[in-house]
Amino acid sequence: MASTSIGGLIFSRTTALIAALSLLSAEGFVAPITTSSHHLTSPLSTGGIRPTTTAVYNREARRKDKKKKKKRSSLLIEEDDDVNGGSASSPQSYQKQEPILLGGGEIGFDSDVGESKIPVASSSSASAPKKSKLEQELAGERIQEDGIVGESVTSAASVSDMPLEPGQMQPDVTTVVTDPDTGIARIQQGKYVMDKVTGKAVILSSLGPEYRMAQMFPGVPPETREKYRFDWKTVTVPEMVEQLKQACTVPLKNSQTGEEWLGIPPFPQISNPAVDFVLANRDYLGHRMKKALGRLKLRSQSQFKKEEAAEMRELWKHFLLLEDHISAPFRQMMLNAEAKIGPNFGNLDMKSYCDGELYERTASYLVLKSMVAHWEKKYNDAMELDALPDEDSAFMAQLYTGDPKRYLPDPPIIFRLAEVSRIVVMAQKMVKAFVDEEDLFNDLPAEVKFIESALSIQGGTALRQFMLEDFCPNNNVDPASLREGLKRLYQQMFNMQIDPYGDLTMTLWNLCVATSVGTDEARDPYEEYIANVKGTSYENNPGFFQTYTFNHDKNSLVRFLDSAKPIEKGTAGSTEDVTRQIQGEALQLLGFNLGGGGSPNPATASRDAKKEQKDYVVPEDRAIGRPHMMGWLDLLGDDEELTGVGDEGAKEEFEADKWEEVKV
Repeated sequence: MASTSIGGLIFSRTTALIAALSLLSAEGFVAPITTSSHHLTSPLSTGGIRPTTTAVYNREARRKDKKKKKKRSSLLIEEDDDVNGGSASSPQSYQKQEPILLGGGEIGFDSDVGESKIPVASSSSASAPKKSKLEQELAGERIQEDGIVGESVTSAASVSDMPLEPGQMQPDVTTVVTDPDTGIARIQQGKYVMDKVTGKAVILSSLGPEYRMAQMFPGVPPETREKYRFDWKTVTVPEMVEQLKQACTVPLKNSQTGEEWLGIPPFPQISNPAVDFVLANRDYLGHRMKKALGRLKLRSQSQFKKEEAAEMRELWKHFLLLEDHISAPFRQMMLNAEAKIGPNFGNLDMKSYCDGELYERTASYLVLKSMVAHWEKKYNDAMELDALPDEDSAFMAQLYTGDPKRYLPDPPIIFRLAEVSRIVVMAQKMVKAFVDEEDLFNDLPAEVKFIESALSIQGGTALRQFMLEDFCPNNNVDPASLREGLKRLYQQMFNMQIDPYGDLTMTLWNLCVATSVGTDEARDPYEEYIANVKGTSYENNPGFFQTYTFNHDKNSLVRFLDSAKPIEKGTAGSTEDVTRQIQGEALQLLGFNLGGGGSPNPATASRDAKKEQKDYVVPEDRAIGRPHMMGWLDLLGDDEELTGVGDEGAKEEFEADKWEEVKV
């Protein structure tokens, strides 16, 4: 008898539909069953009409056969139908399986959560139907869209990434390619993470799993730590910046002239002392030092201190290079875990694909936990969108809630509540199944295991009490080491892409803050430099820099928004009202011509724009008292990509500047 394979189990074709409806575990999350029409409508199995040469009889037979087909088709479940006869998008299809959420990945699994109902597709032809977006997600595949890299359960969608052409091999490392259709540079993701220092794929240690675990969470010997470690009780940001600069400074020599000096190595070179310094203070540096260095560079630049700004920019970019280099092995291990978990989405036999060395299981857990946090956030967004009234007052809330990629013509994401709920329920179950396997979870690093326990505890006081009285004694770790481990893990996670890892990363930061309350680690010297908590002047705010307004071309979007009156949803009125409200430059910008005003003259556009910029006054509600055209963003020349002004102040030229008007 012919058979159909479903989730690793073999069923006969006559029981395939019944089996698919009764699956209540991971096996339900597979591609829908495709049954060929000749099997369902064969005369041998349905008592079909005997062959005859009479044309009239043939017509009667066809009519009878059509009636029988209609009766049989009513027994089939269409793709959009729920197994109980309801619509897949109806509230009933997700209310029963509504996940228990604690926010930001703080997952509290409830064994009473309802099972997902998997629609069974029917087919009237032998060819397999195209998978829906939800089916692609549930199968662990990326959503396939023309010209766009769609999302999967473990990876985000990206309109900037360049998808592979049919038959094209994925590059070894991520590269920048030019889109042949648009000429725009786009990113093509590679199979391996590139180490920016070597320019090649990251190489994991061949000395064994213990060394790879050390690459995942790198440290330094005790004597090196003692040499470079900050005294967090008293250290200030200027002191940290100066010590970082000293650690990065090495002897340099011009091979042509023989000149020697001390300085930061040119890109992409780094020094061992700089790596040791960053590793010794990894929990104190990270992204907050990145922000501080960036603001200090802009502060010097806004005060027209060119040399100081250039030095700060050099140190800032070198620190970014060090962070990328140190976190590259961690990112490679996470990428490897994604490749295993994505295709196995819905498979609760976690040991079949998550078992392995300690570093592999650690990466698998972090990918799974990030997946839960990401889809819980999408679930909360979908709930909020469903709760918003369809009224003018909620128009802006509808616009900024959730993933903006849902506004694309054919969104490469899943965002509807009924669909998101099915994915988040299964993601929760996969995490629980992983944690329940002692061989997979029990020997993970303490800071990783702490996440699972801590995110189900409400309140900072209860969390700290659990850490001190329960978790640390049971796992033979002291609280200070646990807090440092959490911060080091946070710094590694912060170097991952925001989507889908940002939600768990922010939750990790909240854990770092909550567990540090009442200790010396609670002190934050960065705050006054990156949070504008001490005013808006150079005198009382060490991280302040003066922003300013710009001139904008007459046909620019900024000028359009400055001059157009607000049009609220549902109040635009007639076409004539809109035409009167949006004047000539706005219509030209949008490509309309509803009467009055021709297209700008390309030959005189540059001169007209220059004249307009001289006379342009920024509206006060947008200027908010800021000065106009200070020009300090151009101080370092090539540092500001948007200006196109080099060190010599040369004006950027466009092809359109050479156009001339043709008189007919």
